Amino acid sequence: MVVVKVIDSDGGEHTLEVTDPSKSILDLAEDQWIELPYSCRSGACYACVAKVKKWAECLEQNKTGEKLVDTEEDEFLTCIGWVKNECVDKDEEVVLEMLV
Repeated sequence: MVVVKVIDSDGGEHTLEVTDPSKSILDLAEDQWIELPYSCRSGACYACVAKVKKWAECLEQNKTGEKLVDTEEDEFLTCIGWVKNECVDKDEEVVLEMLV
């Protein structure tokens, strides 16, 4: 099973199990009682941005619509970002570092 390791802005690490590929990274964190920063939940405010450190090819953004803020190529909005369905059963680790 793929897992997502999230490094928060204070250096703390959280490991999310991707139990439901239809949920965003932010929703998965909340389901597992992990607090990540967010504000709009629609890709408009940049509060939930993370830098992708490992395994970007298994992440998908804009599943629910286009992001409304500009991001760098290695940045990922956790409120509108998912792990791709074809990656869920792989034994890999996605690493995201929160920027806020």
